[in-house]
Amino acid sequence: MQAARDRDWLAGESAWYTASEGVPDSLAGESFPNDEWGFTTPSKGGRGWIRQRLAPMGPRILFSTAWAPFFLLLSVVPLALPGRTPNDQSIATTLFAISWALLLIPFLKLKDGLPNRAAKSVLDLYPLDVLFIVLGGLTFPLHILVDTRIGWLSFAFFAIAQYRTIRNFTVCAGRNSARWLLPLESADFSTEVLGQGWVADSKRFRNGPLAHWDGPLPEYAADLIGVTRGDSTFVAFTLKHRGGTLHDPFSEHLVGESAFEGLLGSPPLVIGGEAWPERFLPSAEQ
Repeated sequence: MQAARDRDWLAGESAWYTASEGVPDSLAGESFPNDEWGFTTPSKGGRGWIRQRLAPMGPRILFSTAWAPFFLLLSVVPLALPGRTPNDQSIATTLFAISWALLLIPFLKLKDGLPNRAAKSVLDLYPLDVLFIVLGGLTFPLHILVDTRIGWLSFAFFAIAQYRTIRNFTVCAGRNSARWLLPLESADFSTEVLGQGWVADSKRFRNGPLAHWDGPLPEYAADLIGVTRGDSTFVAFTLKHRGGTLHDPFSEHLVGESAFEGLLGSPPLVIGGEAWPERFLPSAEQ
């Protein structure tokens, strides 16, 4: 079982791609580095960086996201038709909370738990649409203090906020999710092997952040992360979106963009790493 999981570790699991017979060789939107990277593929093996596909993000939040607007709309029914529930305010508040929980809880599970340097500030709550959430929160008390009809304005603000938040979710979770791995001996990592533009976060190999890209990247941050699987160690090249999700650096919507030329033009390490262990390659079972 462990051997099977190792062979699925790079290309992904067939259960992720129900529309295909098994794991597809390529996905729509995938691109590749230039030859300077010395990349390879699971079918070729040898030395070089290999794309590790991560579970598609969209299907993991699609169901809950689709239900969120329904519960938001349902939350106004007890207030529009008062006196038909045991407690109109409590029922409306509960349905309203459920609608936002259906959005936020599944999305938060997509994040990798590491610091998000792509966030614009500590107060950056993207993908939440903070502006309309704040407007909704500020106008809500006025329906009690001034006029009950203002409550409908508050609801309108929250409805717009939810629509815009779901739209932001599409940007965060609608891209291919992947990172690029290079196997190496942990003793071979040092600040001297970092490519131009990379700044060390650690002087030696560790599980966790090793270095980060120092140049500006619109809506993104690039990092090198130490990864261990069994007795093998890897450096992972990751590209994190402002929303906290990992996107494949070598995607058609990024390759060719001038803002990413410096990052993607050459590999982050000046060493070629070790040969890929056969247990991670599909040919190992043949």
